Amino acid sequence: MNRFFYKKYPCSPIVMAVLFASYSLDMRAADYYPPSLLNIAGMGTQLTNEDLDVFRENDISPGKYHVKFFINNNLVFTKDINFVMMSTANGGEQLTPCFSFSEWESFGIDFQSQIKDEQQCFNINDIEYVSHYLDLNTKVFSLTVPQLMINKQRIKQIEEEQWDNGIPAIFVNYSFSAFNTYENGKVDDNYYGNIQSKVNIGAWRYRNYSTWSNNEREKNKWNSISNTLSRNINTIKSELTLGNLYTNSQLFDSFKFKGVKLATDRQMESYDLTNYAPSVNGIANSESVVTIVQNGQVIYKKSVPAGPFEITDYYPMSNGGNLYVTVQEASGNEVNFIVPFSSIAFLERKGKLKYSFSSGQYDGNNKGDGRYINEAEVYYGLTDFVTVFSGVLYSKHYQSYAIGTGFNLGNVGAITTDMVHSRANVENKTTLSGNAFRVNYSKRIEMTNTSLSLAGFRHFDNNFLNIDDAFSYENKDHGSYDKLKNEYTASLSQPILGSASSINLNAVVYEYASGNKQQSYNAGFNSNIDKVHYSVYYTYSKGRQFQNDNKSSYNLSLNISVPFDVFDNTVYVNYGVSTDDQHRTSQTARLNGSYGESYRGTWDIYQSYSNKGVGYSGGLSSSYRSPYAVVNAGYAYNDNNKNFNYGISGSLVGTQYGMVLAPSMQDTSALILTKDAAGVGVINGHSVETNSSGLAVVPGIAPYRKNTLAIDTKTIPEDTEIENNIINNVIPTKGALILADFEAKKGYKLLFKLQLPMNKELPVGAKAVTEDDATHLVSNFNTLYLVADKPKGQIKVNWTNDGVNESCTVNYNIEKAIPTNGLYMLNSECR
Repeated sequence: MNRFFYKKYPCSPIVMAVLFASYSLDMRAADYYPPSLLNIAGMGTQLTNEDLDVFRENDISPGKYHVKFFINNNLVFTKDINFVMMSTANGGEQLTPCFSFSEWESFGIDFQSQIKDEQQCFNINDIEYVSHYLDLNTKVFSLTVPQLMINKQRIKQIEEEQWDNGIPAIFVNYSFSAFNTYENGKVDDNYYGNIQSKVNIGAWRYRNYSTWSNNEREKNKWNSISNTLSRNINTIKSELTLGNLYTNSQLFDSFKFKGVKLATDRQMESYDLTNYAPSVNGIANSESVVTIVQNGQVIYKKSVPAGPFEITDYYPMSNGGNLYVTVQEASGNEVNFIVPFSSIAFLERKGKLKYSFSSGQYDGNNKGDGRYINEAEVYYGLTDFVTVFSGVLYSKHYQSYAIGTGFNLGNVGAITTDMVHSRANVENKTTLSGNAFRVNYSKRIEMTNTSLSLAGFRHFDNNFLNIDDAFSYENKDHGSYDKLKNEYTASLSQPILGSASSINLNAVVYEYASGNKQQSYNAGFNSNIDKVHYSVYYTYSKGRQFQNDNKSSYNLSLNISVPFDVFDNTVYVNYGVSTDDQHRTSQTARLNGSYGESYRGTWDIYQSYSNKGVGYSGGLSSSYRSPYAVVNAGYAYNDNNKNFNYGISGSLVGTQYGMVLAPSMQDTSALILTKDAAGVGVINGHSVETNSSGLAVVPGIAPYRKNTLAIDTKTIPEDTEIENNIINNVIPTKGALILADFEAKKGYKLLFKLQLPMNKELPVGAKAVTEDDATHLVSNFNTLYLVADKPKGQIKVNWTNDGVNESCTVNYNIEKAIPTNGLYMLNSECR
């Protein structure tokens, strides 16, 4: 063990100090040294959890320990657990949690047997293939059990119980931009800003979005765009929102309104239930292993007992590609079958319900007239291959009804059809009613890896109106009013050359009631040759909505990007050229790259030339992301004018722990707390480091999913102790600011070699209590490590010997001692 440790981590002063303090080159598994002890400044390598195995339990005394309790790497709870010695299958003993049989079952373990044991401490070691360990360094107890013994429904419930609504907080996201244009001796100054104000209290989220502009046309103008108040409702996996909203309808055109909305939030489902997928059913003649393959990749493998089985907890890797299922029995016999699979937006899993309800005051682009409107949509997975859905949109003068069906047709593809009927009372005297029919089709061709999507939406007659058309009908000049009658879209994506390249085709055609037609076609090709990336794009358009002409135009462009390594940074050399139907040609050469620590800064320089009298143009720009804000500046010119621009964006966060300046935040974030330790970096924190109060914000963590936050131990100050530099299984709700308290302690790092009368050895795990009532644990060879808040003081050590409580006291004074890399090594008597 020592030789391995030495090779991986050459003898730093701190490691030598630990070895010296133990008076032995034999570090046993019971040695208790916090991970941070081996990461004190001066050591250039961080230890992983695997490297710290040498410091895990072996001779730790039975008793209560405050630990995080994990089952198969899933956090169950954090609390005091009573550990006792229990027998193991090999005839030995191991420190094991004392829980009853029913308590173990409540943690999500399915023993799959008729075992019933009402003893206060059920011996989990009696269960085959179960293993566990206690790590007092990280205060973790980890239990590993066979996957078949996991009650997934109970584990899911446990995870939902751990959903964290976060701490009360006030956020202000701000952005400011300035544009100064100089043209013909005149100066045109434009200033723009926006503020997103956010308040979190419990599960409630208040959001406001406001803009500000100042120029010749708008003098210091403020505009409040939206105000919303929302919260999650966990029991029904939905989100409730009030305020200025838009409907998120799949059946009707979206519209703006002031009111309330309640809708299913699929983010709140477990990851494997987020998207549509058919269940996989079969019969296993014996204990078998079921393997599911899609598009040549194994996406699921699970052992199932003999008898019928149904598998729903898998996640498809794409929206198309049949599922090839293999059931391998204990005898080696294999049963193979295929489950057809193609997906499209409307499809739901069998038995799953998705809904959306909206009610409020219409607030469309024409500012509305205060009319109230209600909308409801429901989608239900009728079978593994059929989804039915319906919707209604109702107000006093407008009603619309929709009904539809979606099908997973396997090799044929996925298709949905729906019919919408509208009825509008316009100008308080005329009733217009009409129908619309829509078809959506999606197909992935496995052999060629081609993705194809077709959609057609046809208005059967001129009297079909959507809600915006109906509510603004009276404001239109009906003689020139040109309503959309037919809409057709198609897209195709085709990887080629071993998926290193791709071709994308898109087409959109609009047909209007007047007979006018508008067409748009796009084609693109992307590829790489080694590190060189190049792309070709072609666009073609013809016709316009309000003019009956067949005028067409096109644009063809080529772009090439080549990376170079310059002084440990990557610089990209780019060249682009484009031409159009008017024989206008433009060429652009560009250099761009990054700079600074962790590549926080970016820069860009370009030069362009266009014919047809346009001439030369060019510019340069740069941005820098500091831990507190993002700043940017740029300059651009052409033959007619010059433009300077600059800006800043960021966030101000206020909590009970203090204020934090940070780059602009996303909706769900974490507040890092290291208690007055400044400059501590966060590994996954986008160049984030703690401020003078020990606070930092990590933006963009995933709501309703497990997140891991980790401290960069190389940035921990010498006078700061962080025992556990990783926080696992943080599960925030949407929009939450969760607290990640790394329990940092500033003070004097002390490593004691305790001396007892008659060279008596203290038991591992003996409790050392300081004058501030903090408890620490004694390790092997009478060694004790702690962080003291005073340079001198008293420590009381307590332990049990053959049922008898014993204690001794240590007095220390380091006022004249000299530390080694921040560590004080002391030989102290304990009396």
